[in-house]
Amino acid sequence: MPSASAEWHKGRQVLNFYPMDKDYRNSPTARAMVTEYFAGAKALDTDAAVLKFGSDAVTLQGAYLEMGVCTGRTINFIAALNPEQRIWGFDSFDGLPEEWARTDLNVPQGTFRVNTEGWTPPVLHNVSLVKGMFHDTLPRFKSEILKTTPIAFLHVDCDIYASAKEMFDQLVDNIAPGTVIVFDEFYNYPEAAEHEFKAFQEFLEWTGKKPVYLAYNQYFEQAVVQII
Repeated sequence: MPSASAEWHKGRQVLNFYPMDKDYRNSPTARAMVTEYFAGAKALDTDAAVLKFGSDAVTLQGAYLEMGVCTGRTINFIAALNPEQRIWGFDSFDGLPEEWARTDLNVPQGTFRVNTEGWTPPVLHNVSLVKGMFHDTLPRFKSEILKTTPIAFLHVDCDIYASAKEMFDQLVDNIAPGTVIVFDEFYNYPEAAEHEFKAFQEFLEWTGKKPVYLAYNQYFEQAVVQII
């Protein structure tokens, strides 16, 4: 009989490219972040558990968005958790627009590129993909489809600061009290404070919106936040 992935024994992260675990307790910086931001949050063990927790926390009627789709693993998981919702996914499919500056990994511009001859990942029936850069696709999506609809669930898998900032700048009016945001790379790697985390803190400072931190992955980089 076929066996599971040869990588599976290395960790419990089933949606990430690599399933290895990274216990935040091994990083002084990550420990400090958990103490400051996640003291009242639920500690979870896997990326799948984090996404399910975030999905289950939604109470707001609104749109479901994923920012950064790549191979479609997570958007299909979100879609399966929410079969009655339309899930919108945004990605250029050309990979990172610039280097993801981090000292633990080499992640140059173009990493995660899957745009080969117009290919996009296979997705479930309730998924709609919007191909292009955020600054090109989000204004039209907002004016033609989203309009004043609040965002109920937002999966932020932008990786780098510039993309996360652009996303928050574009969606600011639709991120409302009750919006649940799941970050894929929020903490627990050396330069985490300079990317999705930084863009979110600037967004909060700029808008005056208040967050409550609901959950985090104690063995990887994810976090769940709700706007209150």
